[in-house]
Amino acid sequence: MKLSNNDNRQYQFLTLDNGLRILLINDDSTAKCAVSLTVNVGHFDDPENRQGMAHFLEHMLFLGTVEHPDSGGFSQFISQYGGQSNAWTGTEHSSYYFDCDAERLDEALERFSQFFVSPLLNESDTEKEREAIDAEFKMKIKDDGRRIYQVHKETINPKHPFAKFSVGTRDTLADRNGNIASELRAFFNKYYKAQWMTLVVAGPQPLTTLESYSLPFAKIIGTKEEKPTIQAPMYRECDLQLELKIKPRKHMQKLIVSFAMPNPTDLYRHKSVSFLAHLLGYEGKGSLYSILKSQGWINALSAGGGITGSNFRDFNISFALTDEGIEYYEDIVEMLFEYLALIKQNTAALPRLYQDKSTLLNIAFDNQEVGRMLDWVNSISVNMHHYEEEDFLYGDYRMDGFSQEQHEKLLMHLCPTNMRLVLIHPNAEVNKKAKWYNTPYSVSPIAKDWIESLYNVHMPLPQMSLPLINPYLSAKNPLHDVESDQDTPIRLADQPGFEFWFKQDLTFRVTKGHFYLEIDSAPSVTSHKHMALSRLFADLFMDAVAERFYSAELAGLSYHINSHQGGLTLHTAGLTGNQITLVLELVEALLNQPIHAARFAEYKKQLIRHWRSHNKNKPVSELFSRLGAHLMPWNPSPEDLASALKSASFNEFQLFRKQFFSAIHVKAFMHGNWQLKHAEKLKTSVHGLFSSSEILEDLKRPLNELTRLTEQHIEREGSDHAFIEYFQSRTDSVKEKVTMMAINNLINQDYFEQLRTKEQLGYLVGAGYAPFNTRAGIAFYIQSPNFDSEYLLTRHNAFLKCFAKQLRQLDESDWQRSKESLLLHISERDKNLRLRAQRLWISITNDFHQFDMQQRLIQALTNLELEDMITYIDKMLEPSAPRLILKCN
Repeated sequence: MKLSNNDNRQYQFLTLDNGLRILLINDDSTAKCAVSLTVNVGHFDDPENRQGMAHFLEHMLFLGTVEHPDSGGFSQFISQYGGQSNAWTGTEHSSYYFDCDAERLDEALERFSQFFVSPLLNESDTEKEREAIDAEFKMKIKDDGRRIYQVHKETINPKHPFAKFSVGTRDTLADRNGNIASELRAFFNKYYKAQWMTLVVAGPQPLTTLESYSLPFAKIIGTKEEKPTIQAPMYRECDLQLELKIKPRKHMQKLIVSFAMPNPTDLYRHKSVSFLAHLLGYEGKGSLYSILKSQGWINALSAGGGITGSNFRDFNISFALTDEGIEYYEDIVEMLFEYLALIKQNTAALPRLYQDKSTLLNIAFDNQEVGRMLDWVNSISVNMHHYEEEDFLYGDYRMDGFSQEQHEKLLMHLCPTNMRLVLIHPNAEVNKKAKWYNTPYSVSPIAKDWIESLYNVHMPLPQMSLPLINPYLSAKNPLHDVESDQDTPIRLADQPGFEFWFKQDLTFRVTKGHFYLEIDSAPSVTSHKHMALSRLFADLFMDAVAERFYSAELAGLSYHINSHQGGLTLHTAGLTGNQITLVLELVEALLNQPIHAARFAEYKKQLIRHWRSHNKNKPVSELFSRLGAHLMPWNPSPEDLASALKSASFNEFQLFRKQFFSAIHVKAFMHGNWQLKHAEKLKTSVHGLFSSSEILEDLKRPLNELTRLTEQHIEREGSDHAFIEYFQSRTDSVKEKVTMMAINNLINQDYFEQLRTKEQLGYLVGAGYAPFNTRAGIAFYIQSPNFDSEYLLTRHNAFLKCFAKQLRQLDESDWQRSKESLLLHISERDKNLRLRAQRLWISITNDFHQFDMQQRLIQALTNLELEDMITYIDKMLEPSAPRLILKCN
């Protein structure tokens, strides 16, 4: 296998006698293990009369095996040892994964293997889990993504498995001629074969040990048969040259131009599709994006996304339309074909542009950082179904050279007769309703004369141009020598109103860095209108500089500015060679970049629409939004922000922008592959850019303390029912923080298991540690399509009462095990430079200048006794104890 230059792990690939392919990964740097098994079975394999079967089986496999019959046993075991488990079902694959304390890997693997060897699939569990599937379906019934997806399914070849309904409901999975358990068993026996599975096991153990731990998977039944291929084409001739109009629930204005393609398995070696998407999605000067945006027709453009499978691929160019753009969507399509003409005319220039993208991907591969191991092993187990062994890790980055033959074949598919148009907007003229999701839509053929006229587009517009050679890629990115062994950031500047912190990376040794700049502004928090204008300013700034800095993004540099309580934060990340230059240009642009009245009007309108449509979100999401607004005065509700922004004029915004920088407090942090001289230079330059601003003391973010039981209730017609109960810690002490964490660690899995799995109150059920402005807290929530908030609260309160009793019966060994599980989480080392930078930056913004919060939490947890917990929970659950209850019906 091709490995990254900074990958020190050891790998072993093996195939068991039953045909199961396994990748073992030894990683000495982790105290956790992570495991993922992916099987080449998905909703495409559902029987026609049992749609949702693959998804149902995925749920049922977690509900006990012959050797471990307790239905919640696996999740409880994993949670007990500091981990989590989950699964997903896709079109042609289903995946199961978990992580936990590495010392428990052998037992965890034995339990996990039984999912695929001897699952119970009990009749007694089918009714509850069928209700869970139905609740999941109902929760997503108003989701525009799902609703639009269903229209797609109804307008393709009905014989292609993509046309099937994937989720399942109480009705599609109902008992017929006996319990559905026997059908589940038959489905499992037919499809869950060792040859169609891949397994990834990662942990700190030697490879030989990992191999011995994997032996239980040898019991999975294999087959000599190949998985049947899909024969039916995705689109028939009558399914192309169509125009679909769809009316969304939330405000959305989008045009999707979609082209049908085959999906040859070897395309990944040259990334020809990705390269074509790169050319069409370019956002620099002369790009399709730039021209359409200057016309006032679009706000965003993306290329290349679309559904993909073993015998099909959609190549989509998506445009986020303005109100005016809806009227000119046909002109946008014509300009797309004019840009395609530009690409066809300039084939000779493409190898050099391809080389730029290839260079960047190789730099990215050799400088990739370790992410969350669980996500990483899950992605590898999927890659093993698509890539050769040498490319399990490299396949996503591999670019073997520009293939003119492949490129020209792909361009042949981007023709008018192979096209479908999807126009999504609130005033779409519709005459049909999609099944399951009731999506209003219409389908009509594209006019033949327009198809012919598009075929005759052979010349680009004069102002159109291909991407230029990327100037940012010419910068050298040396790995700088380590100058000092300083463990924590040092403060280079502590002038009034200006803090600048620096730390050279000593651990990860990649040619990357992170820079944070927090600008607190007193004028930004004087009113709800100014808070709304701060958010609008962040959006308008990102829009205004998108074209100017697009090359930097392509070259592995990212930047983002977002509003925080009290001001704005700029964050840049990526290769260090050109990052300082980018930072200074961005800060200068923040102060001086022109923002035009037309863009102000457009973004103001979009932001108000976004805030006003938030109540069409899941009720739990709206309640969490209200919770944040209640606790944090500088974080108003979406309704308040929308109302405040409505009356804002462009002149008012311009005045606010000047006022914003008139009185500020600045904090900055530079961390990564830099030396002190680089930091001193940047510090001086940044300070100079703000030299004309009045200096403020650091703005402290206010927090409303809960001093009594408070209830809020909202009515939402046609919505699910929901509640949140939030308990806030009484102090900022580290002991109370860790106590709240320990409560969550003890309760969250049992809460889910009892109220979601056993009582089936709803699909969204949970408990979570939820701090606001550094003050600890814990939130409980349930969303249900079937039970009102009062009933949900009754069951919730009964659970908490029972939990408090059970806590008194907890023996010392169970308490110590729970502490060890939490300790594993708290003491987890930073996996990569991004996480290290993030943690240090949070300490700086919260004025924790000792940078020892992790050590203090560990010490507090070590000292925490079970009696302390019992006393704390008794006080927390007193009927008159301070807390906030939010309800939606």
